[in-house]
Order: sequence, then C-alpha cells, then structure tokens
Amino acid sequence: MKSYKHLFFDLDHTLWDYDANASETLIEIYQNFDMSKYGVTDPERFRDIFFQENDKLWAALNVGKIDKFYLRNNRFRIVMEAANADMSGVNDDLLIELNNTFLTSCSRKKKVIDGAFELLDFCQDRFGLHIITNGFEDVQSIKLESSGLDKYFDKVITSEKAGHKKPNPGIYTYALKHSGAELDHSLMIGDNLNTDIKGAISFGMDQVYFNPAKIKHDEQVTREITQLSELMGLLGG
Repeated sequence: MKSYKHLFFDLDHTLWDYDANASETLIEIYQNFDMSKYGVTDPERFRDIFFQENDKLWAALNVGKIDKFYLRNNRFRIVMEAANADMSGVNDDLLIELNNTFLTSCSRKKKVIDGAFELLDFCQDRFGLHIITNGFEDVQSIKLESSGLDKYFDKVITSEKAGHKKPNPGIYTYALKHSGAELDHSLMIGDNLNTDIKGAISFGMDQVYFNPAKIKHDEQVTREITQLSELMGLLGG
C-alpha cells in the first residue's frame, strides 16, 4: 500500500463490537422488563427481531428517509409489533423507557472487535487516527470512553457534527478539514460497503473493506480484510 499519514475508522462493527454489546443489552432488557408478560416469549427471537428492524431503520436514516427522532421514538414499537406482542399493554412511556434503557446500557458496554486494541497500539505512533461515524454524538462518545477506545483518536467526526452522513462526500470533506489530513495520504477503514467504502470511493479516498463475514460483492476496493490484524501487515507491520 502507498504511504498514509491519517487513518479514518468507522466505529460500530469495525472497532466497537455492536452486535455483542447490543445482544447482551437486549437480553438484559428482555429479562428486566419481563417481556413475556407482553406475549414475547423468546428472548433470542426478541433480540433477532430488534437487529432486523433496527438495520432497516438505520438504512432509512442513512439515506434521509427518517430522522434521529423518528428512529428513537418508534424503534421499540416496531420491534414489539414485529414480535407479535400484545400491544394493548404497551404504552408510549414503556416504549420510551425501553429505548432510553437500550441507549444508556448498550453504549456503556466494553466489548471491541477482536484485534482492535492491538491494531490501534500499532498505529498510534505511526498515523493520525480518527473516527468517522454516522452514529449519534451523545452515544458514540460514551462508547469510545467506556470501551477505552477514546485515547487513540485525535478527531471524532460524527454525522451530526459534519451535517452529512456517510456516504455523502460532505462528511469526508469535513473530516479532512478538521483533521488536517490530505486526501492522497488518507485511508478509510470500515465494515459497511454502502456507507464506509462506497462513500470513500466516490470521494476519491483509498479504503480498506473490513469484511469478516466474507460477503460477496463486485465493488473495486483498495484492499479487503477479514481480520483487523491483517491491516498491520498492509500498513507495514
């Protein structure tokens, strides 16, 4: 790979283990709120339905079909309905409490993707390290601090700060301006082919697609890895 001076990482699913942390939180919510009394009898099914519906909501959010407030206010109503819950016992106060509990608890979970700390330790004195995330400002800062990832990063660029979401090129323009990085010496690392990788491609930034599930695709990426440890070798480790 060519010589880079600045690395821009996605956060969720790339460094911070969203799936593990959210899964643990959702099982706790199921138990603590006794979801069985609303007719949701299987905690794993409740968790899986959440992931399914939440992914749809985030996809809509990323293309501007819904906003942050719609997602937060409606997420658990949609999940409960999809789980065939008895909605006669579900009111707005409960739905708000479920969402607030999820945000508060999940963001404080500490699990990171395997190899994240080793990679960042390797990179810390070699590159300027930054985050580019579509996640919400208030939540992402807690994730970084709680997990211990915060100490590695010079700039944390959120879509709320930038006024644009990946893959919009505006967020990359903002990131370069506020990090002092130059495009030719910058590299984007992320797990989402549509937001992280295609966004960087359209902006003209080199990218590394983190693809642990080995999802097949036709995108012409700069490099592709299935484990974070592979990036050290690509960067000269």
